[in-house]
Amino acid sequence: MFKIFLYAILLSPIPFGCNRPWAWSFFAVLLAVIGLIIFATTLCKRSELRLSLKAVKYPLYLACIPVVWIIFQLSNLSPKDWTHPFWPLAVEQLPGFFEAHVSLMPQETATALMKLLSYFLVFFLSLQFNRNSENAAHTFKCLAYAGLIYAIYGLVIYLGHYETLLWFVTWAPQNAVTSTFVNRNSYATFAGLTLLCGLPLLFDKIQSCFQYGVNSHYGRQYFFEHVFIRGWLPLLIIIIIATALFLSQSRGGFSSTTLAVTMFFIILLLSRRIKNNAAIITFVIIIGITSLGVLWQSGDKIIDRLDATSLDNEGRFLVYDILYKANAENRWLGVGYGSFFKSFRLYRDESIIGYFDMAHNTYLENIFELGLLQASALFISIALVALICLRGIWVRRKNWIYPAIGFSASLLVGAHALVDFSLQIPAVAYTYALIMGAATAQAIPSRKK
Repeated sequence: MFKIFLYAILLSPIPFGCNRPWAWSFFAVLLAVIGLIIFATTLCKRSELRLSLKAVKYPLYLACIPVVWIIFQLSNLSPKDWTHPFWPLAVEQLPGFFEAHVSLMPQETATALMKLLSYFLVFFLSLQFNRNSENAAHTFKCLAYAGLIYAIYGLVIYLGHYETLLWFVTWAPQNAVTSTFVNRNSYATFAGLTLLCGLPLLFDKIQSCFQYGVNSHYGRQYFFEHVFIRGWLPLLIIIIIATALFLSQSRGGFSSTTLAVTMFFIILLLSRRIKNNAAIITFVIIIGITSLGVLWQSGDKIIDRLDATSLDNEGRFLVYDILYKANAENRWLGVGYGSFFKSFRLYRDESIIGYFDMAHNTYLENIFELGLLQASALFISIALVALICLRGIWVRRKNWIYPAIGFSASLLVGAHALVDFSLQIPAVAYTYALIMGAATAQAIPSRKK
């Protein structure tokens, strides 16, 4: 079941990042069936898997708060004063009977809840499966290879000027690499996550090349022979994914990935887990030279977009300003999880030009939909899982690099969520949940498992 679960997540980016109603519904049902089979076989003692949430019980308690509140937003049990102001107006102006809800769009809220629970399920299953260190290594390896395949596909479509997305003719000019995603920013986040997963592969190969040191003639010969024989594939994976990331021309994706990779190296140096300083220096030099080379060849367009960035030309900041005011007016109840698109129409004014079905800031959007306390509980639960990974770097004696990847991945999606909505794309959320489940599982000391 582990491989079926893993490959299902790896295939989720194919149908437009899983960002279509039929796609996210199919994957939610598929994951639910996989989860039920795993629970049933475990309860019947036909599986060696042992289910436990003890390591993440506090984040789980906090995550239950927004889930319970979303269910309450869907129900008609709320006091009359708590319901959305639209419902009393609908009763007065329209014929028929209407049940009042806290949510303006109960159907959209139910769909968003389904997707959120599927993300939690991916994290839970990944946490259980990846307690096995071999499974965790296989998970990160497969994520890196999947990132390579999606990057190659995106580069072929972009450089070949095919103007297609899968087997469909694109409805917008393909002026950037988007792979199987519709939005380049969403793909950039996915590419950044898979690029992080490729770092342990390269590091393991480099570290193994120092088996005999570099002080002796044989040791130096062994190093130079094996660094190219063993390390070429992980290095090629990183180069291709980084090239696709740069050509996506996503300013937020590039900046957040750079921040995450930088944090990974800072953790690498501060943790003092690697006794061989030559391995660290070699690893940093190779990644640095590779990054500069890819940036030199493919980064001109992303640099031009960064240079052209102006706060005055960014319409999303006008949206942020309106959301600040709306959140101040409705701080505690929210307008309904997943109902931003319809609810924002009641607040936008003539200053907003363009189409905004997302707020381009996941934090503000979730506060707008859930309310301040409920959204904060969701944010803190995710932050606590990231801190568990950070702590695991120091408490684990082996496989500590996986928690380091988990913390860096959290920094990546957390930073990008400030200026975009990539984490609200199901395939990106599934990938992040898979990484965090594996990283958290490996952050727990073996004696506590």
